[in-house]
Amino acid sequence: MRNAVGIDYTYKGMFHLVVCPECHTLYQPEEVHCDSKCTFSEFRITCNASLFKPVTIGASKMYANKLSAFNSIKYALTVMFSRPGFESAIEVWRYRTRHNNTMYDIYDGQLWNEFKDRDGNVFTNQARSLLFTLNVDWFQSSKRTVYSVGAVYLTINNLPRSIRYKKENIILVCVIPRPKEPKDAQINNYLQVLVNDLKELYYGDFFTCTAESPIVPVQVRAALFLIACDIPASRKVSGFTSFNATVPCNKCSTAFPARACTNLQRDFSFGLEDLDAWSIRTNVENRYHAKNWKEATTKKQRADLEQKFGTRFSALHDLEYLDLVRCTAIDLMHGLFLGTAKKMVKIWRTTICDLTHEFYLTVADLKAMQKEANDIVLPAQYTSIHQKISNNFSDLKADEWGTWRLALSPILLKSRLPVPQKENWAKFVQACHIVCRPSITRNGSVVAHKLFHEFVTGVVKLYGSEVVTPNMHFHLHLKDSIQDFGPIYAFWLYGFERLNGDIKKMTVNYKAAFEATYMKKFLSVVHYGDYVRNLPPSIRQNPTMMSSFGYLSPTPSDPLVSSSLCASQCFDFSSFVSAPLCLNNLFTGAEVLPPGTQVSIQRKVSMNRLNRSDYGHLLSFDASVYDDRTFTSALDPELPNEMSTMVLPDVSFFSEIDVLGQTYRSKASRTSRGCYIEVAHSPAIPGQEPEMRIGEVQYFFKHQLQMKKTMLPNGQVFVPDAFDEHTFVFVRWYNPPLHPFQEFECLGAAYYHDSFRPADSDCILPISRIFTCVAMRKGYPDDHVIFLPLPRKTIGF
Repeated sequence: MRNAVGIDYTYKGMFHLVVCPECHTLYQPEEVHCDSKCTFSEFRITCNASLFKPVTIGASKMYANKLSAFNSIKYALTVMFSRPGFESAIEVWRYRTRHNNTMYDIYDGQLWNEFKDRDGNVFTNQARSLLFTLNVDWFQSSKRTVYSVGAVYLTINNLPRSIRYKKENIILVCVIPRPKEPKDAQINNYLQVLVNDLKELYYGDFFTCTAESPIVPVQVRAALFLIACDIPASRKVSGFTSFNATVPCNKCSTAFPARACTNLQRDFSFGLEDLDAWSIRTNVENRYHAKNWKEATTKKQRADLEQKFGTRFSALHDLEYLDLVRCTAIDLMHGLFLGTAKKMVKIWRTTICDLTHEFYLTVADLKAMQKEANDIVLPAQYTSIHQKISNNFSDLKADEWGTWRLALSPILLKSRLPVPQKENWAKFVQACHIVCRPSITRNGSVVAHKLFHEFVTGVVKLYGSEVVTPNMHFHLHLKDSIQDFGPIYAFWLYGFERLNGDIKKMTVNYKAAFEATYMKKFLSVVHYGDYVRNLPPSIRQNPTMMSSFGYLSPTPSDPLVSSSLCASQCFDFSSFVSAPLCLNNLFTGAEVLPPGTQVSIQRKVSMNRLNRSDYGHLLSFDASVYDDRTFTSALDPELPNEMSTMVLPDVSFFSEIDVLGQTYRSKASRTSRGCYIEVAHSPAIPGQEPEMRIGEVQYFFKHQLQMKKTMLPNGQVFVPDAFDEHTFVFVRWYNPPLHPFQEFECLGAAYYHDSFRPADSDCILPISRIFTCVAMRKGYPDDHVIFLPLPRKTIGF
């Protein structure tokens, strides 16, 4: 049935290769037979492992010991370019507003405009020139057995970030068979298949029809631009040695000495005194050492080269344009979130404090911290940590460590760590606040680098050099990755981790070559919309026939929607993100909002009337921003001037709104999580820094205001039919504290009195002025509260 209706179109680009169970050498199925053995030879030793094994299912048959499933990159691109709107989507980035010093996405990094084609021109200057990010990762396919299955992904950086990590826009290149990961250079067997396609795509030898050119094939170019993997995977993929090696860093060639007590652990505090003395790796040196490693004739020669230079040969070295030193990004998710934050908690739980002669954090501290954490109101999208703190921070995931690091630790550690330890941790938190924002300035990356350096040197001073980890060393190279690739959202691993989870959830029978089932089901899901779109109109318009396709394919993913892309092109992401601090701009409430925000507003909207006092504030606001108009209250019994605009009190209320992936709520919501915001106001003294205020959102509303009336030459008044739609949030601003509270200053928290300023027109706030979300905790002396501004989540455009 599936073949009859052509649904196998969804995985037409899929093919299989036989895998040696010992050395991971790949063979075309037609090149081997049931008696074949692996012929790979290295250092005069032939592998000779059996490629097939007998399996009895009714009758005894021979099956491949291992089978790897691949997906043709060129076929995947052919399918993607056949989608309406895809070709426009990969060009949206060209029309963004550029800011010299601020980076909003990967296009604003230095490397995007330095990446050249074979003729020496900027690669992306030509239309349909794609730059890929490569991720390789492994996941446990079963909870009951140790089965490590690998996946190789490619994402298209030309796409807007809001759709870049949607499953239908990601190419699953390969599923690497279980049960164990390939060792070191064995990964090259799988990468070589990828490299062969990438060479053809880079040189412009690939032509395909597209939705915009359905008859005449057009040239599509592509190149590998970025390798974003966790530390162990990036070492295998890019040809660097592990963190236990003498030269473990992929950015510098620093040789870390072994500790006095053991030869297995390195002293990663080495060289902290003078970062300028670090010898940064170069592409030329890296390729030279990789070539020597490949040509070595003995294992000992290779081991000596690895120890001295920290480099192996990778199949990616065959891509002559690729600088593996520069293009292998620092892993943030496991480094900042799961790495250093977790390490510091372990230090505090196992190190005796000189002042108290107890652990920095005792069991009693953990229980008290959990109780306080339960009282902290977090913004939406920040994961709550229920009972895990009191359970010695057990089983925290990356998102939860992020919540601890950014939102909870500044408040919970205030009275529990001595001042030097608290101030040192604050530097790490402040640096994370800078790098976790949706945009970052080049100067901001330098400031964060300085804070990370001070934090790591502080760790050595306070706790000893033996606690410095490889992750802490990598923090000091993060600045380079940010300046090359833009904000961390451009190269972090959350999108790929979610993909691993999606594949893992797919049902398989765990029989021979079930990795091929993973590939087939994934492709069926992501290309289902493409298949349906290519059905004849007579079938697509038949509800009965269309309903039957649900039984032939897994749950379909959302197709690429052209209308949302058109809306994205009208929206200026960089201007919107920078707007909250542009206090010289005039905000009316009619600014263009992100397309996703407009969709979220349409949910649970109710029509009602503003109360008299709030209506008066709206009138005052309109009069202040539209000083060329005259406004009249609808509640004023006097007849309005014919040239004045009547402001009606009827508005559309809604309780929450989504702005670039960050949800803001109001008191009208079911939960108070997300109803506290931070907004920049003009300083009392001109020339000073903006005054940051904290407020509580009372409600959101949309208001329609008639366009300006004009006097015609004949003396008649022209009243246009059009209305400007304005979107506001009504905020009550907190009063400043009755007395200063200095203990929170180093941790970035703000101290306020738990009362509101008198309401006025400042309570009417255009949505685009919201700067960020805020965490809150009550219960401080004299009715005071603590607020902690946090980096807002963002999906970007």
